[in-house]
Amino acid sequence: MSVSKAIGKTPYRVASDVMIGREPEILADIHLQGVAASIWARPCDPAFVDWVDGLPVECLPELRTAVPVHLAEAAAIAACEQAKIPSSSERDMLTGDIAALALMLSKTLNVRQMRIRLDVSDEMMCPKFHMDNVPARLLCTYRGPGTDYVPQEDLSEPLRIRSVKRGAVALFRGGAWSGEERTGLLHRSPAVDESVGARLLLVIDPVD
Repeated sequence: MSVSKAIGKTPYRVASDVMIGREPEILADIHLQGVAASIWARPCDPAFVDWVDGLPVECLPELRTAVPVHLAEAAAIAACEQAKIPSSSERDMLTGDIAALALMLSKTLNVRQMRIRLDVSDEMMCPKFHMDNVPARLLCTYRGPGTDYVPQEDLSEPLRIRSVKRGAVALFRGGAWSGEERTGLLHRSPAVDESVGARLLLVIDPVD
């Protein structure tokens, strides 16, 4: 919902709508008035799910880097090699997907430099609902449950909490989003699924 409010005599708008679609072009809806997140609801490849769920925790790739978009795949490959993950079609799917999502974010936000993270955690990394202090953040959970989100105005209503599905691509506006609208959508890490174990989450932030 996008509503007008006021601080003193200064009106502003709050963006909290979430756009969900089955095609990657939905990510561009992040620029629409009132939209705080756009989610590409894509299916998970069963072979990839079996592969990534079967990796020992110590073999899950971790990554912290800032690179131009054209080096995203090389950074992901290096992370997999560092984790000693054997070459396979599933590993290629992972590194290729990271590269593709970095390119989508680059085109959607018109940036060339990315901060890319692969986070591995067997506990809730960010258990409290929050808003990131970035213009926007792309999230994709490769293993474990997806990110929870809720409009800030509904924070006290548990039934309003929604979750991004595993494998789906979510682009959230952050607190530093440019423009006159304030972002009114919060998100958090989900509870860990003990049947799956450690979660593997991709995080991509634009670098101005």
